[in-house]
Amino acid sequence: MKRSDTKQYLLNDKDLRTLVWRSLPLEASWHYERQQHLGFAFMMMSALRKIYKDQPDKYREALQRHVREFYNTSPQATPFIAGLVCSMEEENAKNDSFDTSAISAIKAALIGPAAGIFDAIFLSTLRILGVAIGTGFCLQGNPVGVLIYFLMYNVPAFICRFGGVKIGYHTGANFIARLESSGLMEKFRYAASLIAMMAFGSMTKDYVYINFALSFGPEKSATTLQSILDGVMPGLAGLAVVWLYWYFITKKKIGIMLLLLLTIVLCIGLAYFKILSA
Repeated sequence: MKRSDTKQYLLNDKDLRTLVWRSLPLEASWHYERQQHLGFAFMMMSALRKIYKDQPDKYREALQRHVREFYNTSPQATPFIAGLVCSMEEENAKNDSFDTSAISAIKAALIGPAAGIFDAIFLSTLRILGVAIGTGFCLQGNPVGVLIYFLMYNVPAFICRFGGVKIGYHTGANFIARLESSGLMEKFRYAASLIAMMAFGSMTKDYVYINFALSFGPEKSATTLQSILDGVMPGLAGLAVVWLYWYFITKKKIGIMLLLLLTIVLCIGLAYFKILSA
């Protein structure tokens, strides 16, 4: 990758390769609250140490920021995002007035589209194609089928990882400079928040399922509470519960595991008294 004459890079090719290797256990610490955030923070540690070599406070702030933030995308896309983030972290190291919320906004905006593109390529296409071809060989007693699957899936994956981290890092500074100078960064943050809220709404409708069993009126022509709520807005009860949980988590600082346990107990009780149904 040809380097720009106007940009002094802090990370060399060895550092970028280290980023790629540290991205491999990205999902080893996956969990339901912030998903891949610990894996992303682990991947960034060595690069952040070098970027903030003489700025321990900024190093701690950057590492804590990546630990706190939700992160979940295709593992093959992560080195590209990490390269771009490293470029922005360098700007933060050099400029005390740099707004670190821009780093969070870029991550939040990229993880969704990157997952859609890379999951379609690797999970829905290459993996299935590799299994189909490899299985054909294995059924004939030829162990080369295992090798075919391994190569068809992993060779493109590592090309994307090693190429992506260089593209993200070396074009990142110019990309951010263009956004800032044109005023697009603020629009980008606003668009990212809109996309996040749209995804939030669609996931609420699809994954938060509440069905009230209460009914009113004669048995043959009874009107259910659920049909009334669906008439107002489908998924209204689920949305209300999500906002309630958001209030408990952000305002009351109640842990998510405690909320999950309380939800299980509450749902069992409401189902027993026939207030909720499956």
